[in-house]
Amino acid sequence: MALVKALVIGMGVLIAAGLVVIVVTLVQRTGSPSGPPVTDTAALKAGERLESATLDGSRVLLHIVTPDGGARLEVRDLKKGQLVGTVLVEGAP
Repeated sequence: MALVKALVIGMGVLIAAGLVVIVVTLVQRTGSPSGPPVTDTAALKAGERLESATLDGSRVLLHIVTPDGGARLEVRDLKKGQLVGTVLVEGAP
């Protein structure tokens, strides 16, 4: 009987330890991002205006309207602080 009791206590301790490991792992994964924040600057040329900005994860899409009636779409990576790509739209309304 003492053996069964010791086994039940041992399994209970293992279950509790496993739950602690799961909780610690979840807290670490959902915690604050590591490393310092990155600053990025998107300079607008004379006459341009920012129409909209859309965030998707660590990337932002900037819709910039140009003075000639066109548009420029810029994709920027906020983690790296750099321009990923640009799309020029000519004659956009």
